[in-house]
Amino acid sequence: MYGIILAMFYGVFSVLSYNSIQIKIEKLEILEEEYLKKEAQGEVPYSFRQQYNKEYHEYDRLQNRLQSFWMKWVFDFPEFKKP
Repeated sequence: MYGIILAMFYGVFSVLSYNSIQIKIEKLEILEEEYLKKEAQGEVPYSFRQQYNKEYHEYDRLQNRLQSFWMKWVFDFPEFKKP
């Protein structure tokens, strides 16, 4: 009985983590594109760099949670430029 309840909670948290990862992917795709454009122009504002760093580290942290660490090997999550 407890095993079923624990499995259900694990499944719910895994789905929520997966959705959060997908949202971060969408944000990072846009931010990375802007970051590369600004970097090519030679100037990346500090506030923009901080925002990119924050989103990247949040994306990385979401992939390393207990309920989602295995998703890296099952789903094809994109790699982004490390800050």
